[in-house]
Amino acid sequence: MNKQEISPPVVMVVGGMDPSGGAGLCADIQTLAAMGCHAAPVVTALTIQDTTAVEKFQLLEADLIQAQMQAVLNDMSISAVKTGMLGNSAIVSVIASVLKGRPDIPLIVDPVISSNKNDRLSEDSLTYSINQLLLPIASLISPNIPEAALLAGKEASAPVDADECAALLYSPDSRCECMITGTHAETSAVINRYYRQGSMLRQWVWPRLQFEYHGSGCTLASAIAAGIAQGLDMEQALDHAQRFVINSLQSGFKPGHGQHLPNRMYALPELSSED
Repeated sequence: MNKQEISPPVVMVVGGMDPSGGAGLCADIQTLAAMGCHAAPVVTALTIQDTTAVEKFQLLEADLIQAQMQAVLNDMSISAVKTGMLGNSAIVSVIASVLKGRPDIPLIVDPVISSNKNDRLSEDSLTYSINQLLLPIASLISPNIPEAALLAGKEASAPVDADECAALLYSPDSRCECMITGTHAETSAVINRYYRQGSMLRQWVWPRLQFEYHGSGCTLASAIAAGIAQGLDMEQALDHAQRFVINSLQSGFKPGHGQHLPNRMYALPELSSED
């Protein structure tokens, strides 16, 4: 078999388009390409945003999203699915409907409810729909601490405990595991915690970097999906994905007036005019 006949694992990514290229489907595609996978992007929304803020967004009709997913699933062998910006409960419902019939495909849920600048990215509250429709069929959900609190039904003003949130998110009827990231915590280091059946299995401690980054959550969830698609078990995929993200952030750059962007292609050789 020659190299042209070897197909990389295909990962379906379902999310919004960010014209700055920092987050959303652009982040997913770059991450998956860097990790040896082919991205099959399903568009849920067009956004007007840059590295400073989200101005507005326009969601696609749910039936168009369903048709995109079905076209790819009918044509390709999908090794994993990762969801990002979903926008409203109708979109969550059609995604769950399509994937419920494909329990063989691991689903990684990045519960995008707002940007890391707290800009709204949904038309309605997605927490109920995500809890009721996606978690029962997902392999992993990867919220940051504020997202975990919202999903667990915690009051916004109450102190947030990651262990408590994970326990509240656990359902005995679901196979879904949980990774709660500490990027938004007021701690000197970033602590990411991995839970199975509501109990913590492992935590990773990473240095808190100097800058804020646009698209780090998308990068992490897609990197996890890439690891699963490449045949790693969940803990291996989480470990590998975090190392990819920290390298991307440490190699990051600032092309605009707002946040830095991860350099997800950090491992590629630089082009030289002499080549």
